[in-house]
Amino acid sequence: MNHLTDGRTPYLGDPKTEMSDHTTASAPFASPSNLSPPNGKTGTPSLAPKTPGSHRNLLRWLLAFAVLGLCLCALLIWGFLLFASNALQTRSNLPDKADAIVVVTGGKGRLEAAGSLFAKGLGDKLLISGVHPKFKLGHLPSNLKISSEKRSCCIELDRRALNTVANATQTAQWAQKHGYDNLIVVTSAYHMSRTMLEMRRASPDITFQSYSVPHTNNETFRRRISKPDTLKLLIKEYGKLLLAFFQLSGERLAK
Repeated sequence: MNHLTDGRTPYLGDPKTEMSDHTTASAPFASPSNLSPPNGKTGTPSLAPKTPGSHRNLLRWLLAFAVLGLCLCALLIWGFLLFASNALQTRSNLPDKADAIVVVTGGKGRLEAAGSLFAKGLGDKLLISGVHPKFKLGHLPSNLKISSEKRSCCIELDRRALNTVANATQTAQWAQKHGYDNLIVVTSAYHMSRTMLEMRRASPDITFQSYSVPHTNNETFRRRISKPDTLKLLIKEYGKLLLAFFQLSGERLAK
């Protein structure tokens, strides 16, 4: 054994004790218990797949939405067919006598149909709504069987209306001005549903009778609706009708 110069034996330490001390000192850094998340929960996050019950609930919701969508589509198609059958009707019943007649311009045969009713005395006055700003009474078709006296005294022109909503608004003001509460509305069959809806929306206290322009075409419903131009016109007008209906429903719910 070697000796130091001061005569004392150096302390070499116990390897086991030193190893134990170092292990104990480093234990807090290596202990698994100190690696737990700060929220106090232990273990790794669960990666287990969703239970079969959650998949069944999702399928139920998807099935419910699919059934609802099919029902909505069926309702829209049924409504369109009903609308188209009315729009393509070839006859129109003669209305009862009213205070006045209102014709909405923009379609073939509308003025002639309204003039025919007016000549038969079914209204004391005739309002032609939606004419061009430069249109005058002298521009009326010559085939209208209306005397010049009646043309000058009993036919009025509305040059302000540019669409169906404005037609209804101007008609309401005109009827209120003259004190009318019973009107005959003349327009094309495909345009009648939306026109009547807007008329009643603008004048809920007035009684409206509809008279659609009669069709001279004797083709069947299936053949007429299969024509691209006719089908396009009906789909466009049906969309406008639905929009007007939802707007009116929203106004009523808001009250």
